[in-house]
Amino acid sequence: MSHTDSIATESDSLCQFFNKDHSTTVRAMARSITKRDVASAEVVQVHQDGFKIDGTNVQGKPFEVSVSFSSPVHSATMVKDTFLQMGERAERNYSSINHRRRREIPGQPPGWRTYWPNWTTFLILLAMGVLSFFYIYFFPETSIPILRWTKDLVGLDFIRFCVHFTIGLHSFETMTAWYLMKRVAKIEFNAKQFVIWSLCVQFLGIGSMLKLQPIVYNSKFVYDEIEREEGHSTTR
Repeated sequence: MSHTDSIATESDSLCQFFNKDHSTTVRAMARSITKRDVASAEVVQVHQDGFKIDGTNVQGKPFEVSVSFSSPVHSATMVKDTFLQMGERAERNYSSINHRRRREIPGQPPGWRTYWPNWTTFLILLAMGVLSFFYIYFFPETSIPILRWTKDLVGLDFIRFCVHFTIGLHSFETMTAWYLMKRVAKIEFNAKQFVIWSLCVQFLGIGSMLKLQPIVYNSKFVYDEIEREEGHSTTR
């Protein structure tokens, strides 16, 4: 910064102007630069070559960023105009980056097929067995030969135990799915997705859990990696 910086003498009044009258623009600037959501941000210093923003992100971690003007400015009016123009560009840039990041997350649910299990031979046989046990559970006097043979082979008590165990297991898996979607995932599951995944896990069990888990963990690892890379390059 030059020793004859005429803007530095007006730094306090400019900071007050930006933080009081254009706080939304300041946050937009901070979001665009840090590439993450911010809880608070304020301009703490202005000079003819740029300005400095301090703040905290949504995890409560402090950050500090310095922004340079494309060329030195020599009046408070120029500073205000330049800052507001940069703020508008920052908001558009952040919105574009945020949309692209969400779209590019591996496994992001694109349609109905995402929820449907990958039916391996094991899952098909497991589903057939479970459905057979449920049918016998509700219709123990069934006349279907294969089901009557199954009941005679393993016993009705064992079938009842398996049905109760399956209901309990699927309920546990559903609660686990809720935890993964609410606490672990770093992509936003909307209400529709949340309900569909819950129903799929409750009724289809492990098959749907095997589809949900990669989506959740890919989102977490990808976002963590993006934040590490962008954090190293934009904050200090």
